[in-house]
Amino acid sequence: MKRKRSSSNGASLDSLLDTMTNVVGILVIMLTVTQLGVGEAVERIKNALPEITDEDMERSKEQKSELESLIKQEKEQLQTVKELTQQKKPVNVSEQKALIEKLKKELEKLKEIQVNIVELKKQVAERDEKVKTIEKSIVEKETELADIKAKLAKTPDPGPTPDAKIVNLPNPRDAPQGAKPIEYVCRDGHILRVDIPQLQALALTAIAQSRLVTAPEQAVDCDKLVKLFENRNVGNRDWRIKLKPAGGVPYLVLELRKGRGDTSERLRKPSALFRQEILKVNPRLFYLDFRVWSDSYDVYLVAREYADQRGVLAGWSALDAGSEFRVPLGGNLKLTCEGYTPPPAGPKPEVPDLPPPTERKLPGSKID
Repeated sequence: MKRKRSSSNGASLDSLLDTMTNVVGILVIMLTVTQLGVGEAVERIKNALPEITDEDMERSKEQKSELESLIKQEKEQLQTVKELTQQKKPVNVSEQKALIEKLKKELEKLKEIQVNIVELKKQVAERDEKVKTIEKSIVEKETELADIKAKLAKTPDPGPTPDAKIVNLPNPRDAPQGAKPIEYVCRDGHILRVDIPQLQALALTAIAQSRLVTAPEQAVDCDKLVKLFENRNVGNRDWRIKLKPAGGVPYLVLELRKGRGDTSERLRKPSALFRQEILKVNPRLFYLDFRVWSDSYDVYLVAREYADQRGVLAGWSALDAGSEFRVPLGGNLKLTCEGYTPPPAGPKPEVPDLPPPTERKLPGSKID
């Protein structure tokens, strides 16, 4: 059958429609082949891949959604082309070229979508190793804690430490009105009563007997006094007296004789000298004044315990282990010590014969 020739007034579109139909057919075939190829590739990759993490699954789901969206768009575009072909409407070539370029770009994106299996396995192995290390550490700590709890459960309560020492810090306040001090020294691990006026009187007596002073106006050289007390055994059965100038002023240095006084062990016995003495103390008229060296806190604490039981008030002052027990020389001697200024002349005070220490009242005496 022969085809009628078209009239000379209008151009024929058959060739264009044939070309567009062929192009569309090729695109459909390419799309189909691509879809089939992608499906098979995905299946092969899926079979070859090991187990992946939840993050990889979520990422794959997102990629799948993107691909489905793209396929849906391409199907819509294909349907549009088919409708145009069926309606025999002219096709915009530029739009088709743009569509082809878009498809190429999408295919390139599909090629770039790759999963690094080696790196993924390495990360999973590292995380597994960290988890195992942490779990092992937790088990060790729990075991150690359980052992400690078991040991604590079996350990009896030791109570207070036997060697613990409780010392009240000095809290100075005025002694009761009219109360007189009785002085005690805690040194070298011993406690002993000290009668300072008696020892001063003994020192002045030794100076008077030395014939260093032959006239009331004569001044005594301090160096000669020092030698006097070094060479003579001045003092009583409890204390040895020496003389030492300090800053131009002569002081008496009292040294406890060896073995004198009560130790902390001896104080536990009722026959201890300190305990016998405080039984005779009237708490309303007297208080105890302790001078405590740092090497004798033990004996002080025991003595203070018995004083508290007796209801006798007490005060104490702390001294360093290397400190000397110094007291003033007293008297009205004229001295030629370097830097010494003699006291103003006045009536010679009477020196009582062995006055008891309870008769001496110190101004501003303190207790704690």
